[in-house]
Amino acid sequence: MGRGDSRGRSRSRSRDRSRSRDRSRKDSRSPSGDRKKKPSDYGVDTMKITDDDAAFILGKGGKTKEKISRVSEAEIELFERDLILEIRGSKLQRRRAKKYAEGVMAQRTGPVHISTEYDDGDLTMLQVPQEAVGFVTGRAGNFLRTIEEEWQTLMFFCEVGGGSRNKDYEKLAIFGSVRGRRGSELKVLSAVETKVPGYYDKIRDDVMSRDRGLDETKTWGTDSMTFQDDELSYALGKQGGTRKKLERSSGAIVQYVGHTALFSGPRKERKYAREYMKWLFE
Repeated sequence: MGRGDSRGRSRSRSRDRSRSRDRSRKDSRSPSGDRKKKPSDYGVDTMKITDDDAAFILGKGGKTKEKISRVSEAEIELFERDLILEIRGSKLQRRRAKKYAEGVMAQRTGPVHISTEYDDGDLTMLQVPQEAVGFVTGRAGNFLRTIEEEWQTLMFFCEVGGGSRNKDYEKLAIFGSVRGRRGSELKVLSAVETKVPGYYDKIRDDVMSRDRGLDETKTWGTDSMTFQDDELSYALGKQGGTRKKLERSSGAIVQYVGHTALFSGPRKERKYAREYMKWLFE
């Protein structure tokens, strides 16, 4: 009897191990994203690219490819031997990923040309004064890359349509979600304002009305508060610590552009951000 129980337990453990190995093999074959329900228009597109393009698409440590995948929400595979970029996802996800990949590759040979067809509800275009372009870009593009990382966006300077280049301004294309684009835009504007004081006032109306009501809650918007010099340093806090706390606690995007604090997000988040800011000065 004891031996029968022992054999039964042994067979049971063996079956458990077998099932565990099966699960392990399945898990290793398919990343977690594959287990999500695929959209009805799920499909696969391929792009034939050059060797130089492949290096650009991949980026340092594969970061550029990951960024394109993250912002477009498509799955991307680069087959370096065959020089083929495979894009998997919904029709919109594939379209966006292809568009982003083309933009990245175009930077290798010159300015990126963008038309109105580029906007799938994922694009913010921001004019940057020529004298601030280098400052905004940073050494080897590091400042823009840092913003992209923080806000899950894709950004590059471009030319719009077939018109001639404006010598006074450069157009910065920001791709991503409403929140990601807004966070990136305000961070860039904050940098521009330190280099070209007063620039924000010229484009204030466009900034304040951008993407109004375009989030899932239909209440997305931007509010502002203006500070004096001594108030600004207090509201900002050491190394921006107070601003970051306000952002975390309210859920809203909180950024300072010159002497103006901007709060972007759904109505409820903006309300919390304004209230918390007022409490600072009570």
